[in-house]
Amino acid sequence: LTGLSMDDSQRFQISIAVALVCFSSYFFLFRTTTVPHSPRTHYHNSSVYKARRRKHFPPPFPNGWYHVCNSTDVKGGRVHSVSALGLDLVVFQGKKSGMVSILKAHCPHLGAHLGEGGEVVGDHIKCPFHGWEFDGEGQCQKIPYSSSKRPPPAKCKTNTYHSREILGAIWMWFDAEGREPLWQLKEWEDVKERGMTLRCVKQNFFDQHIAEMCENSADPYHFQTLHGPLPIPGLNKLVGCQHAITQHYPDPEVEGKRNEMHLCKFTEVMHDVILFGGPVVGGGISVRKYVPFAARILDSIFTFVVFEGPGNISFSIKTPLGEMRMFMTNLPVEPFRQHVENHWYASPAFPTFLVKIFATISAHALEQDRQVWENKMYRKQMNLVGGDGPFPAFRRYWQGHYSESSDELGKELLEW
Repeated sequence: LTGLSMDDSQRFQISIAVALVCFSSYFFLFRTTTVPHSPRTHYHNSSVYKARRRKHFPPPFPNGWYHVCNSTDVKGGRVHSVSALGLDLVVFQGKKSGMVSILKAHCPHLGAHLGEGGEVVGDHIKCPFHGWEFDGEGQCQKIPYSSSKRPPPAKCKTNTYHSREILGAIWMWFDAEGREPLWQLKEWEDVKERGMTLRCVKQNFFDQHIAEMCENSADPYHFQTLHGPLPIPGLNKLVGCQHAITQHYPDPEVEGKRNEMHLCKFTEVMHDVILFGGPVVGGGISVRKYVPFAARILDSIFTFVVFEGPGNISFSIKTPLGEMRMFMTNLPVEPFRQHVENHWYASPAFPTFLVKIFATISAHALEQDRQVWENKMYRKQMNLVGGDGPFPAFRRYWQGHYSESSDELGKELLEW
């Protein structure tokens, strides 16, 4: 403050001080504020919400074949641990026979986990705790320190499960009653015969009940809402899709006589692509109507889907360039958590980069469902209106995957 007298300097300082006091007084005494955002209190993974959902959903583990791991997981004598379907399991491959076996994981001796430190010896799995060896049927064949010359007693046994190895994937038969397999996987059988090869694998987890993905087959209108936007990031705000869906659920008088009550089928065709609009919001430019040859191209891409039991979905995608097959598997690792794995195969002339593009689009299409699936509350009594899909037919089909002990098994293992 050069050039000012001492008195002027003091007056200036006092003025500044008064201004600060006035501003502070207004800020703390009279200043208004905005209403803050409320904290989020809904979390689909909270124990409270899961418990509430458990009261409404069907049992978590329906009977059927489940993809538990891949052949690469057990190659070279590796032991693979699996926790799913309310069970702790180990998967291993005999070094001599090459046969894959699936056993309950805990040793009947003192309960050690055979997959955590266990090793494959010949066609046996060796417990890491005391060296007991079990064959592929779960029977103990060797106790290294036993003084008896007799074979180990029959009670020295752990449970075993039927398994199948198909195209590098390993399945297990799960049945609440402990019955032999009621049907066999067949959708994979023609892949090798037709010279199709594996091009891409996608893996993910979804926090939902296993019924959700299959129940989508009975819901054609959700294809126009959730799947209305093209499932490609960046284009989903600009391009919409119009889908045409048909379904077929098994009839006891037809499929029942062929032992095919575990199968349901549906077809999906992308009827139109809408630029700057969609089937629900309306408006936009119809590609089918205004783009030359678009109708022929759209009609040439056709998807045929087969649900093979509760955990396996086969997609056959026909295109002008050839056929792709996508095998989607669901493994319930918890009542509301599914491990989803997609194996993509294609005919020899089909370019791999296009398969990967289709696989990426398919993965984004699944993500369009995630928010609904992971937060839904199952309605046993549905309020259906004209235009809804054949939900009652689907529910009858789905109920066929359960047996007398399904509900009790879930309650016993998971407080269902």
